[in-house]
Amino acid sequence: MELLATADQRAEAFRQLATMVTAGMSLTSSLQVLQKRPLAGRLQRFFADAVHATSAGKPFSEVVKRYTDLFSPLVAAMVEAGERSGRLDEMLGQVADYLEREQQLRRLISRETFYPKILLAAVVLIPLGTQMFITWFSRGTAAAITVLIKTVAAALFIVGVPLAALIVIYRQLRATSQGAEKIDRFKVHVPVLGAVVRKLALAKFARALSAGYRSGVPFSEAVTLAARATGNRAICATILQAVPKVEKGMPLSESLAGSGLIDAMVLRMLQTGEQTGNVDTMMDNVADHFEAEAETSIKKATVLIVPIAVIVFGGIVLYMAANFYLGYYGSLLGP
Repeated sequence: MELLATADQRAEAFRQLATMVTAGMSLTSSLQVLQKRPLAGRLQRFFADAVHATSAGKPFSEVVKRYTDLFSPLVAAMVEAGERSGRLDEMLGQVADYLEREQQLRRLISRETFYPKILLAAVVLIPLGTQMFITWFSRGTAAAITVLIKTVAAALFIVGVPLAALIVIYRQLRATSQGAEKIDRFKVHVPVLGAVVRKLALAKFARALSAGYRSGVPFSEAVTLAARATGNRAICATILQAVPKVEKGMPLSESLAGSGLIDAMVLRMLQTGEQTGNVDTMMDNVADHFEAEAETSIKKATVLIVPIAVIVFGGIVLYMAANFYLGYYGSLLGP
């Protein structure tokens, strides 16, 4: 919750900062106003440091660069581009737009995956609760507690040990750049969910590239920063391979052709943007398209999960009920 609050406040604070600077207030005075407002701890420290730095004549972008946990390198590059071009007020507004859209994407992912998380928890808790109730009804409280302990112990052994091993292996692979890239490449190719991962990564790339291009960041640098904003090492590596070609004058759309991980629609829209000089507009359209497609794909996956979960619940409850009644009537018919 604290991280979510920080993200909300971060976008809102930059919007207010852009408004005050555009209205004619000095950057330091605007930062002082924000510093006095109730903000999350880390964000409060950021504005305090920013006031101190700008009062001493240092660039605001230097402070942004230091707070990598709050702001991506793209945001720092946008602020620096605004300072160099003398259009800091305009750049702050664009940073606010970017942060707000980034937060909207996070909320989309959180909202659309909430129900599957609830179903997953229900798959674990409902059968356990049902079994405990049946045991309590037939054999008493002590037996129900015994069943709970045995069930939790069995779950820890059957599920917990393999899961812990997978987590250790995952972290070891993730600790190396090659391992992390292989994991992210696997994610992209997972049936159903892989398409969602790719669409969200490409939406982040398109949104970041649009923001960097519109802000006047050098194009090759904007591509590099946008690649790192994807959140997927495999797609990031694919895009970064095209940067040297872009620096030599080759269009980005041509440099990315045949990569296998970048959709043809992205390349066509990018090519159109390069030809017309509207890369930012085309990339915003791409981001809107993929965010909408990802939302639709997640909803379809959720709809598919519901009947599967109902069948699983029904089978487990039926099995437990059958065991209960067989045991109950067996005790009545026994000697």
